[in-house]
Amino acid sequence: MKFIPTALTALLCTSAMLVSAAVHAEEINRHNIKVAFVQAKDHPHGLGANKFAEIVKEKSGGKMKVMVFASGTLGGDAQVISSVQGGTVDMTLVTPGLLTGIEKGFGLYGLPFLFRNSAEVDAVLDGPAGQNLLSTLEPHGIIGLGYWDHGFRHVTNSKHPVNTLEDLKGLKLRLQQIPTAIETFKALGANVVPLSFTELYTAMETRTVDGQENPLAAIETSKFYEVQKYLSLTGHFYDPLVAIFSKRTWEKFNETERQLVRDASLEAQAYERKVSREMDVSSREALARQGMEINEVAPAEIERMRAKVQPSSDKLIAEYGPDLMAEMNAEIAKVRAAQ
Repeated sequence: MKFIPTALTALLCTSAMLVSAAVHAEEINRHNIKVAFVQAKDHPHGLGANKFAEIVKEKSGGKMKVMVFASGTLGGDAQVISSVQGGTVDMTLVTPGLLTGIEKGFGLYGLPFLFRNSAEVDAVLDGPAGQNLLSTLEPHGIIGLGYWDHGFRHVTNSKHPVNTLEDLKGLKLRLQQIPTAIETFKALGANVVPLSFTELYTAMETRTVDGQENPLAAIETSKFYEVQKYLSLTGHFYDPLVAIFSKRTWEKFNETERQLVRDASLEAQAYERKVSREMDVSSREALARQGMEINEVAPAEIERMRAKVQPSSDKLIAEYGPDLMAEMNAEIAKVRAAQ
C-alpha cells in the first residue's frame, strides 16, 4: 500500500472541500419570493418580513430575493391565503383562526382567555401540539413554517370605556371573519360585524362600527387612535401569527433552498417575537400620548367575561378537537406549575 504524503493529503482534502462548497453554492438558484400581509410595514409583522428578506438574501448570496408587500396591497387575509395555495403569492402571515376552514384545530388558538403570558404561548406553539398542527397544512397546498407573534388583543371603541361585562352590550364591534371570535363576542353581548382588516379604518371613521379588537401594535401602526377614543385592556384573545408558504412554490425549490427558507424563517421568527413583545409595551405608551383613554379591566370582571363565554368555548372545543385541547392544556399547566 502506498501512503500519500501528509501535505498532499491536506491539499486533496482542501480541494474536496472547495468542490463540495462549489456544488453547494450551485444548488441555490435564482428565485423571487413574494411575501404579503395586511399589517403596515412598520408593524412587527413588516419588520419580521424584512428581516426574513435580509436573511434569505445573505444565506443565498443574493440569488433568492424576497419582495415584501405590506398593508394588504395584494389583498385581504382570505384572498392572500387563497393566493398562497394557488402559488401567485409565495408566503403570508395570518392569524390561526383564518386557517380553521382548512384545519379546524387552528381554531383552538382563538379561544378566549386561554393564555396568560408569552411563556405559555411559546410552550404550546413550539411544542408537539403546535408543530403537529403546522404539518396538517401540507395536503392543502400550504407549508407551515412556524409561528410568529401577534400579541394579546384588546377592545377599542368610540363610545365609552369597557370596564365591565355590561359595557360590551350593544357595541358594534368589527371582528375577524372567524367563528371563535364571532361566537365569543356574541356571547359577551356585542353586536358583531365581521369585516376585512383592510376595510376597518374606514368603517370606524364613518361610524359604521363603534370599535374593534386588536393587539396594541396593530392599533398604533394602523393609526386607529385617529378614529377611536377608548382602549380597554381586556386581553381576551392571544393571537400567534402563522407563517405559511405556498406548496406550489416549495416544490420548485431543491432541498438546499427549502432548508435555507426554513432556517431564515426561524431566525426571523425569533426576531419578530422579540420586537413584537417589546412593541406591545411601547405602543401602549404611544397610544396614551396620542390621546387614547386607556383603562385596565379588573381581574374580577375578566373572570365574569370568562364565565360568560365558557359555554361557547366548550362548544368550540368539541368541534375543533378535545384531544388537541387537552394536549395544549397540559403544556400550559407545565408552565404554570414552574412559575
